[in-house]
Amino acid sequence: MTIKEVAEKLNISPSAVSYVLNNKPGVGKELRQKITKLLIENGYSIKTEANIPQEKKQYTSPKRTILFLYYISERYLFLRNNSVLTLYLNAIEKICNKKNCNIITRSVNHDSLYDALSDTDNIDGIILLGIEFYERVILDRSCCDKPFVLLDGYFPESPIDSINVDNYIGLYQAIDYLYQNGHRKIGHIKSAIPYGCLPDRWRCFYEILDYFGLSFSQNHLVEVRMQAELLQDDIQKYLKENTDYPTAFFADNDYMAVSALAGIQQAGYSVPDDFSIIGFDNIDIATLLKPNLTTISFDFHGMAQEAVLRLLQLMDNPDLPIIKSTISPAFIERDSVKNLN
Repeated sequence: MTIKEVAEKLNISPSAVSYVLNNKPGVGKELRQKITKLLIENGYSIKTEANIPQEKKQYTSPKRTILFLYYISERYLFLRNNSVLTLYLNAIEKICNKKNCNIITRSVNHDSLYDALSDTDNIDGIILLGIEFYERVILDRSCCDKPFVLLDGYFPESPIDSINVDNYIGLYQAIDYLYQNGHRKIGHIKSAIPYGCLPDRWRCFYEILDYFGLSFSQNHLVEVRMQAELLQDDIQKYLKENTDYPTAFFADNDYMAVSALAGIQQAGYSVPDDFSIIGFDNIDIATLLKPNLTTISFDFHGMAQEAVLRLLQLMDNPDLPIIKSTISPAFIERDSVKNLN
């Protein structure tokens, strides 16, 4: 996509796109975020210089440059209208400003990943965002001659430093809440594509059901396509073809939960009166429909901060032991769960 095409898609002038691409002032914060997101998704690199007052620069240590790689999978295209990339990018830029670091942002895919990890001239370290990883790849420290950290990507078998959400804590809070509200038949609205950290989330879900002594029936599994319209069709097909329903569903993320909620309502059922639903992430969409979605809050800023701090540690001491860190989420109670007691 050319700069002109980016401008046409956003209904703005090409000069506004150029300002963002070259990190120049003159574009509002909200519009800048939209332009940045679209540029990154189309392979552009954006350099953001640490925001340090000119009079203080002579007293600071030399700036380090961090490459923020956003992994793009073709299987994930239909989900890329979400705000996750923007949340992470904003958090990392803010932290890099405080730490006197430049950040270069670039997108990669399965074919270009290893080249990007090996092309490290003028780069001091790399943060790789793995939310779209669907294809399994082998990653270790030897892939890159500079320190790098995987952010929000599930590779338990790979000897690399990584920062992920603690799915177990999040799912425990969700199932405990359902259990305390009288739910014993808990279903799963499951993605048909095992991208990112979803395999770990699934494992935690079934382990915690077992911990609470709750059996899981395959009749309560709804495997769905990820596009909103298709997901709603899958939910309505499930409701039409089955009679043995759970009282509550856990959905892999908020987008799926909200789409499922809409599909349930379109089928003539009520949330939470007929079915309760809990999501995961706590992004803006969780409060767009009625009832507002009960969910598990993902600490995007905390995870980004841990990734930057770990990378800085590795820059100073590349031989540190490999650490796989997790950040605990928080349970957010809203209106999509019925108390059956």
